[in-house]
Amino acid sequence: MTQPTPSIQLNALRAFYFCNFGAVGALFPFLPLLLAARGLDGVQVSWVMALTPLCNLLVPPLWGAAADAWPVRLWLLRATAIGAAIAVLLLLPAQAPWAMAAAVGLMSFFRAPTTGLVDAAVYHATGGAHADYSRVRVWGSLGFGLCALLLGWLQRELAPALLLGFAATMFLVSAAATAPLRTTTTPRAGNLVSLALQILRRPPVLLFLLGTAFYYLGHATYDVFFGLHAQRLGLGNAFVGSAWALGVGVEVVVMLIAPRFIDRVASQQLLIVCAIVAALRWGLLAVASAPWAVLSIQALHGLTFGLWYLSLVKQVQDLAGPRLRSTLQSVATAALGLGQIVGYLVGGQLFERGGGRLLYLGATVAAVGALVCYAAAARFQRAPAR
Repeated sequence: MTQPTPSIQLNALRAFYFCNFGAVGALFPFLPLLLAARGLDGVQVSWVMALTPLCNLLVPPLWGAAADAWPVRLWLLRATAIGAAIAVLLLLPAQAPWAMAAAVGLMSFFRAPTTGLVDAAVYHATGGAHADYSRVRVWGSLGFGLCALLLGWLQRELAPALLLGFAATMFLVSAAATAPLRTTTTPRAGNLVSLALQILRRPPVLLFLLGTAFYYLGHATYDVFFGLHAQRLGLGNAFVGSAWALGVGVEVVVMLIAPRFIDRVASQQLLIVCAIVAALRWGLLAVASAPWAVLSIQALHGLTFGLWYLSLVKQVQDLAGPRLRSTLQSVATAALGLGQIVGYLVGGQLFERGGGRLLYLGATVAAVGALVCYAAAARFQRAPAR
């Protein structure tokens, strides 16, 4: 079967990013608010939301290894989008807490491997070019931000049918967007587990993964509790949607600029810079209460997520090479998921006891932990050269 041209492949992947991440942008800023509106307290919300990082920890390495071992990456990618859409629709009727948790868990199971699979697909399509990856990945951020803004303005009062129906539709459209792509027949990667373990047991790699877990431990408190924090400050759904959109808007700008320097600066140095900025962001958010101040802090999202994620993927793909793209990207996603689990569960306890101030002070400490790990990994990596 004739393969589509590279431009057609990349356009299909841009459409997938926009629609799939748009579904996440429409849903996740408001999902904690939906769970709270249906009677769950802050701790219960954190336990339900913790199903997402739990799946991020356990599921991606299995799907990623399968994608590297057999030519099934495209089919797995489609399955993640269709499965997520079905799970979202299961949240439509108001249900008992365990039923809502089951639906969120099913959605998380299908959504967990998506990022690793599509990131690896882009690197495969671009031949491993970091700058080209940034130009494609930015469409995911654009979709996330626009959909978060749109749903924030459409929901003056929380509207579950609109929220969930929109998200499910976007997931399905993302699956359809992969129609122009074709599965390539590639040789099975021999000794896949052995090759991966050789990389993963290196001390700099272990420190890098630990730093990633610490980093996203702090960031997870933003993902889940920013809406609830804004609510306690007296700010409505429109503000939450606008704040997310502003942060992601700056993220889009950073991703558009990144191709100019991403290949010239070591990813380890960029990760260290991002950890410093993250500590500043969470520290400021812990003390800010005025709407203009909270909104202004959102501008740092471009560095603390946009630049950080590009640097993370660059570091992983440089380690992986063409044979282990999906496997190691999924392992990094699992490290991120580990940080999310702790951030969600500990964050719920901190938020109930001390509100946003205590929560984001804890996030600041986590960012400092990431900084220490990233700096140690960089120093360890340079040691043999000296």
